Amino acid sequence: MPFDFSDMIEEARISARALRDFSEHLFNPTLRLGITGLSRAGKTVFITALIHGLTRAGRFPVFEPLASGRIARARLEPQPDDAVPRFDYERHLRTLIDERAWPNSTVDISELRLVIDYQRQNGAERTLTLDIVDYPGEWLLDLPLLNKSYEQWASESLALSRGSARSSLAAPWHAYLSGLNAEGPMDEQAALTSAKLFTDYLRACRDERFAMSLLPPGRFLMPGSLAGSPALTFAPLDVPEHGNAPDGSLWAMMRRRYQSYKDVVVRPFFRDHFARLDRQVVLVDALAAFNSGPNALFDLEAALAGILDCFRIGRGNFLNALFRPRIDRILFAATKADHLHHSSHDRLEAVLRRAVARAVMQAE
Repeated sequence: MPFDFSDMIEEARISARALRDFSEHLFNPTLRLGITGLSRAGKTVFITALIHGLTRAGRFPVFEPLASGRIARARLEPQPDDAVPRFDYERHLRTLIDERAWPNSTVDISELRLVIDYQRQNGAERTLTLDIVDYPGEWLLDLPLLNKSYEQWASESLALSRGSARSSLAAPWHAYLSGLNAEGPMDEQAALTSAKLFTDYLRACRDERFAMSLLPPGRFLMPGSLAGSPALTFAPLDVPEHGNAPDGSLWAMMRRRYQSYKDVVVRPFFRDHFARLDRQVVLVDALAAFNSGPNALFDLEAALAGILDCFRIGRGNFLNALFRPRIDRILFAATKADHLHHSSHDRLEAVLRRAVARAVMQAE
């Protein structure tokens, strides 16, 4: 798609935010660490355990600064972004320890600030501010939509849903879709029913029996305060990828709402949160995909490739820090390794390495 004026405005906003962050970090070195993963990957437990271990001097034998004693202490400080909820570390810790239950899954963005006093290898004492940003991995899969028209997205979504692994799950939606006239007059009830059936299909794909990972738009499965809004009331129509929607048609209505979804949901997330990250951890429940069979593994591979495509990869330099921040280190980590005997951990790592191989080649 051509680079339009709205893209230029977004780039200017991101550059202005990057310049402000850079000026603040000159006096208070800060690292923004994004932690994400697809549903049920274990983000909340991972972050809670990480903070608990750092603040309580836990055992991290392979983390040299802590194992060697170079980290003097780590402490929590007030979350700095007034518009972002605080990651509720204390409540999650009580849930895990006192109630012996799993915390609720991540459904929105949250943040926590950790200040670490440490000693460099040359003996100099330093302080690092670590802002941990927790957000659903499904939101990452929305970022490629910024460069896709409604027609492109609809065509890709329909082609994916007609694959052998998904066609039976999409049958009710496909049956309803076959009776719609995309060029007919706009119809609110048709849009509502299409959006519901499409969401039901996405939810069925995510079920642990199938463990599909490539499920944009992400907010359809975690709508939050936008539930029922027009920005979440659209669905793919069977229209030509390079066609033109007639004025006043159902097609034009779906296209407009798809664009609103990008403007209301995707762009603000990219501008205000994602573009500000310095490092990224992506947690992957490779076991769930492995247990669900080859189709789920192929789907996971495609999702991870899509996730890595979203990152602005490349080692940062002075100009990047000023005007165009980059994530220069990304860690993919396989979770739930405790479900396997330790002698099989290398095989789990191999499964994950195979799943991200294509994405890593693109990054390199």
